[in-house]
Amino acid sequence: MVLQEVIQMRFMMMRSLLCALWFVLAGPALAQDYPARPVKVMIPFPPGGPTDVLARLVAQKLTESMGQPFVVENRPGGTGTIASGAVSKSAPDGYTLLVASTSSHISPYLLRNSGIDPMKDFTAVANLATLPFYYVINPQVPAQSLQEFVALAKQKPGSLNFASPGSGSGGHLCTEMFMRATGVKMTHIPYKGAAPAVQGLIGGETQFICDSISTSHPHVKSGKLRGLAVASPKRMEAAAEVPTTLESGLPELQISLWFAVFGPPGMPAAITQKLNREINRVLDTPEVRARIVAIGGEYSPNTVDQFNAFLRVELPRWAQVIQETGVKVD
Repeated sequence: MVLQEVIQMRFMMMRSLLCALWFVLAGPALAQDYPARPVKVMIPFPPGGPTDVLARLVAQKLTESMGQPFVVENRPGGTGTIASGAVSKSAPDGYTLLVASTSSHISPYLLRNSGIDPMKDFTAVANLATLPFYYVINPQVPAQSLQEFVALAKQKPGSLNFASPGSGSGGHLCTEMFMRATGVKMTHIPYKGAAPAVQGLIGGETQFICDSISTSHPHVKSGKLRGLAVASPKRMEAAAEVPTTLESGLPELQISLWFAVFGPPGMPAAITQKLNREINRVLDTPEVRARIVAIGGEYSPNTVDQFNAFLRVELPRWAQVIQETGVKVD
C-alpha cells in the first residue's frame, strides 16, 4: 500500500512538471489565440460590494475588447477562501480568474487551516485600484483633527469603542495598525458588514471607524459623521476637503484596500502579460477611471513585475499585523 502511494505521488509530480513544461513552451502560441472561449471570473463576495462592482465593470470591458465573454461568478463564503481556493486549483490556462480584495486575499493568514498561501498559490495579473482607508468619528467626540483624537484617546485608554465590518476585516486590521502606530487603545465592536458598522458609529455605539470613502463620506457631508483623515500621501478627489495622514503628522499611516486580478499558479507568462496589458488599457478609459474615483479610489498603471513587487511588501505587512495582534476568525 505504501509503495502504491509513493508511485502515485511520483506520477502526480511528473504530470505537474510535464504540464508546467508544456505551458512554458506553448505559452506564446496560446497567447496569440487567447481567449478562444469564455473566461470565468470568480469573486469571493456576494453581489453589490465594491469588489463585485469593479469586477463586473472590468469584465464587461474585457468582453467587448477581447471578443469572448468574461463571465462573473460570485462564490462567497469561507472568508473569501472558497473562491480563491477554487481558482488556485484550476488549470493555469487563463480561463479561470479571481478578482480579490485585500480582505479576501489575506484571509488565509486569519484562518488556521486554509491550506492557501496568498503569495505562492496564485499568478498575479494586475492591480485594478486602491482605496485608501478613511478615519472617521462620531461628531459628539470632541476632536477636530486626527492628532486631537489621538491625544483624547490616550487620555482614556480603552474607553472609546471602534467599529469594524467584522473580526479580521480590513477595517479591523486597519484600526489595529492605527493603534499600534499611535499607542492608542480602543475596544473593538465588530458588526456584520460595513453599512451596519457605520450605522453603529452614527448612533453613538462606537466613536471611531477605519472605513472607505464611498461608505462613510456621504454621512460626513451630511454632518452625521466627522472625517479626520484619509490614510494616503495625497488627497482623494472624492473627499478633497479631508486632509491626509501625511498632512496630519502621521506619514506612516498609509493604508489602503486594493482590488486585483489573479490566476492559478503557473499561468503562462505570455497570457498573463496579455491580460495585464488589456486590463490596464480598460482601466485607463474615462468611464472606468470615473467609476474608480467615485468610490474613493485611484488607479495607477502597473506591470506584472510591479504588481508582484507590491505584493512582496504588502502581504507580509498584513501577515505581521495579524500575527502580532493574534486576530483569528475561525
